[in-house]
Amino acid sequence: MSPLESYRIIDCRHGLVLFLAHRMMRRLVLWDPVAREQRRLFFPPELDNAQMFFFNGAVRRPARRQGWHFQVALIARDALCTRVSVWLYSSETAVWGNINSLQLQSIQSMPQPSTLVGNSFCWLFTVDHGCVILEFDLDRQSLAVTELPPHIDMEIDFHKLWIMPSQGGGLGFIHLSQHFHAQLWKRVPDSDGLAVWVPDRAVEFGELRSSCKGDFLTLVGFDEESNAILVLTASGVFMVYLQSTEFKKLSDPMSFCHHYPFACFYPAGTGIIDGHDGNEVLNNM
Repeated sequence: MSPLESYRIIDCRHGLVLFLAHRMMRRLVLWDPVAREQRRLFFPPELDNAQMFFFNGAVRRPARRQGWHFQVALIARDALCTRVSVWLYSSETAVWGNINSLQLQSIQSMPQPSTLVGNSFCWLFTVDHGCVILEFDLDRQSLAVTELPPHIDMEIDFHKLWIMPSQGGGLGFIHLSQHFHAQLWKRVPDSDGLAVWVPDRAVEFGELRSSCKGDFLTLVGFDEESNAILVLTASGVFMVYLQSTEFKKLSDPMSFCHHYPFACFYPAGTGIIDGHDGNEVLNNM
């Protein structure tokens, strides 16, 4: 993997890993570890100026197709941090689609890694009044912004929130609180047909707490395939399965960095690089 050591991971999904090259190179690298192949994508031409700045990206295989069929979404902000724009690249057309833009209040943070909810890429980031979710619908190629419940914004800790699909498949998120407790939320229509946030269910991580030092939990990733969160504790990084609350330790304590679960399926006898199996967690230091 040495040719990619100078690149930063920005997303990982469906057996593909998306990297950002050095800023001056202004390009993305898509890597399939099983096929041992790479694809390089240059930024859209609209990003070749001093008015737009790379923000984040996401990747997927449409309908879980094999081979080099993929879509990459790229988001950027303007110089005033008040507008976000999204482009979609498809391997079938080999071009970036039309730009989609949305006006926002002052952006305060880089977004978390994307979550695929249904057929939409979603990113969580902070603006001047709290956290918002940016949703890019891949079918309509449209942008929408959803605010979090007001009381969540009032006590916000950005690293204790993560977007995830709800049990019904719609938009949801998890909120970690003190003492190894979490609350799941979901977006549902109310009596007037308007979408509102409602609590879904509470989760207690009692067994994890007994295995860890300290009282803090920090979210560093989410595994869409197994519905598991990745949390940093004083005892290391753990993957915690939300349905059963079972967990496994991934690494010893380290400084904060995002983790990207990698999963793929391949014929028996096919190795990944140096013989690893089909489950790994990649991280950005």
